[in-house]
Amino acid sequence: MLIVPVDKLREGMQLADDVSSTDATKLEVIFQKGIFLSSVMIDMLKEKGIKQVKIEGGGKISDDYKNASTAVGYEKPKISENISRALSDLNDIFECNEEIKELSKTAVEKVDNIADSIVADFAENSDFLANHMIALQNYDDYTYKHCLRVAMMAASVCAELKLPQEAVKETVVSGLLHDIGKSNIDHDIIIKPGKLTDAEFAEIKKHPLIGYNILKASGDYSDNILNGVLFHQEKFDGTGYPMRIAGEEIPLIARILTVCDVFDALTSNRPYRVPWSVPETEEYMLGGSGTHFDLNVTKAFLRAFNPYPIGTMVELSDRRHGVVLKHNDNVLRPVVRIMGSSEEIIDLMNDFKYLSITVKGLYTGEVDI
Repeated sequence: MLIVPVDKLREGMQLADDVSSTDATKLEVIFQKGIFLSSVMIDMLKEKGIKQVKIEGGGKISDDYKNASTAVGYEKPKISENISRALSDLNDIFECNEEIKELSKTAVEKVDNIADSIVADFAENSDFLANHMIALQNYDDYTYKHCLRVAMMAASVCAELKLPQEAVKETVVSGLLHDIGKSNIDHDIIIKPGKLTDAEFAEIKKHPLIGYNILKASGDYSDNILNGVLFHQEKFDGTGYPMRIAGEEIPLIARILTVCDVFDALTSNRPYRVPWSVPETEEYMLGGSGTHFDLNVTKAFLRAFNPYPIGTMVELSDRRHGVVLKHNDNVLRPVVRIMGSSEEIIDLMNDFKYLSITVKGLYTGEVDI
């Protein structure tokens, strides 16, 4: 199995997994696993904004693909309905009130139902996030959409840390509501396209405590959920806000949300900058472990959101290209099989001959191995 950029697909390649749309309002399976691609299908993938797909057989073309069924299989999965409903419900909570003073019982129930859906979907489908995070990233970066993405990512990190289900749900709920305090900050500050003044940043720094007070007043949330909202802007070295606590004084739920929050912020479109790529964001996060982030949580995040899954074609800094065969503890430095005339296998993490070589990015050349 290879992960192939859509621009490099050719007729006759066979899908190794379902391909879903990138429209978060209408998530659907475009083509099902096992289908042999035609030129029309490849053009459709491009039109729908699909970046890459999983291909069977090392990217080689089947001789008899024309005899295979190319009917477009369609089945709207339950998981898509859950995400669409979550977007609608969070919109009602975050955007239909100019300033949230308290959460209604209906709002509390909606958040609880969204959390249940995310936890259930994730348990049923290990590819949950990989299949749908792109769709959510394509949305404008309103606060409630950011919160949904953070909650979904947090569920995956919790799974990597092997937390019990109740802790997973609490983390998801806290992620869904971690920025609700921003509803009481001047909207012009929230959407400002440039650098904030000291006074404006001082206002922004109030949002964790505001959110904590909103949730505390409802009486419906555990201390753990409240801690996630209150402390998600703390840094591991004690330089964050609002309490400037450090290390394991920061509750685990908040340390998880911090990592997910920063990742989503850096990889999302902002008025004042283009989004960072996943690899450069994860390099930044790894470099910030011990200061901004908890190293163990960061490692769990990197395992959950590996930018180079097994089968991915990558370009190395020495201009060679290869296929990822295996992951190391640092997922940014995998074991790679060199593509082309040689069958050389190199370990970017543990082979001292190659420690100066890095993965430059995804390989964008011809797929013929």
